[in-house]
Amino acid sequence: MEGKLTCSAENCVHNINGFCNANSIEVEGEKSNSTSETQCKTFASKGVINSMSKVANTNLVGGFKQVFTNESVEMSPHINCEAYNCVYNTDRICTAKNIQIDGESADTSGETQCETFKKE
Repeated sequence: MEGKLTCSAENCVHNINGFCNANSIEVEGEKSNSTSETQCKTFASKGVINSMSKVANTNLVGGFKQVFTNESVEMSPHINCEAYNCVYNTDRICTAKNIQIDGESADTSGETQCETFKKE
């Protein structure tokens, strides 16, 4: 991914100031026809146990930069996409320039969605 990934899932361990600090993201929605049928499988609710178990999938340098700056830091995660009906899915990799994951009050991955999804 070369653009920006923003995320409104404030309860996710990977969310720092509205940006995702995961190195690899999994978007699900194999038979999706709309954004509401997609979800961010990488979502994990904040807490000590999830923070410790998800540390291997964290972009620590980008995350620290994000905490200490008001400017956008491009995290550039790898995004695996299982939403086969999306125009940005190329061989199960997301090719969208900018990506938005929503889930403002999400407590589970099922309460998130990929707003960038666009049906073929």
